[in-house]
Amino acid sequence: MTRPRKNPSEKPQKNELAVVSGASSGIGAATAQALAARGYHVLAGVRTEGEAAAVRAEGIEPVTLDITVPEHIEALARRIGDDPGRRVLRVLVNNAGIEINAPVEVLPLSLWREQFEVNLFGHIAVIQGLLPFLRRGRGRIVNISSVGGVAALPVFGAYAATKFALEAASDSLRREVSAHGVQVVVVQPGGVRTEMALRSGETSLDIAAGMNTEHRRLYGGLVNATVSSNTAFLERAMSAARAGERIARVATTRRPRTRYTLGTDAALIIPLARFLPARLMDGILAVSHRSRTPIPVPESARSPS
Repeated sequence: MTRPRKNPSEKPQKNELAVVSGASSGIGAATAQALAARGYHVLAGVRTEGEAAAVRAEGIEPVTLDITVPEHIEALARRIGDDPGRRVLRVLVNNAGIEINAPVEVLPLSLWREQFEVNLFGHIAVIQGLLPFLRRGRGRIVNISSVGGVAALPVFGAYAATKFALEAASDSLRREVSAHGVQVVVVQPGGVRTEMALRSGETSLDIAAGMNTEHRRLYGGLVNATVSSNTAFLERAMSAARAGERIARVATTRRPRTRYTLGTDAALIIPLARFLPARLMDGILAVSHRSRTPIPVPESARSPS
């Protein structure tokens, strides 16, 4: 008996769920699309109706998810528990994040706290809410960290601190749940062309513009050099689509490693940060961020002569 041929254009159907937070654009949206192409029904976390309309597609169901809002996480858990197809949760990609960069002395504590609420505590809240479903489905958690989770670059102190913390929490979590059949994987992207990455530079310059005269003298050139360097690098950095495809592959490979880097910069910087003496790494970063062009001080902010 001849078996019917499969239509190569048909998507494979896995009858499984995947959750991606921060899926309105950039890496999150690309990851949701790549997982849907692999046959998963993706619950894509967005924050507005406009974002929901933009990401809705075959295999992608937008859900309202601000990971700092407990009610949103509770609603997501109910959606999974009441799934009409009784599908198991196989993948959770913790991707949502914000990036606000400024020197440690300059960045207000409120912005430090905001980044920790989103980049760390929000992910922990999602994990706590969805772990029962992941145990049932013997699923996988993919935490999106950063090269900044291993190497803290100048001006990136707060953002890097959230990622260092996420790396540590991921290690503990992996060792706690492996016996339950749940896998935990960390992905460490370097530079990726996304809206968030581009906005980050603009935000740094806005914060720098509000610095006092002394802070401008101390940090103006450093901020300017950092933003200029990052902006130039992003022009040739990995695309969000390619990053999303790589993350989907990590989320679905049979035997994953505990960590993956994304991009040549991450593949270079992370080993250097781990194995070079700290003072040598300091010197390398000092040279790469040196600038002779400080941010100009407006007339109104200058001290009287």
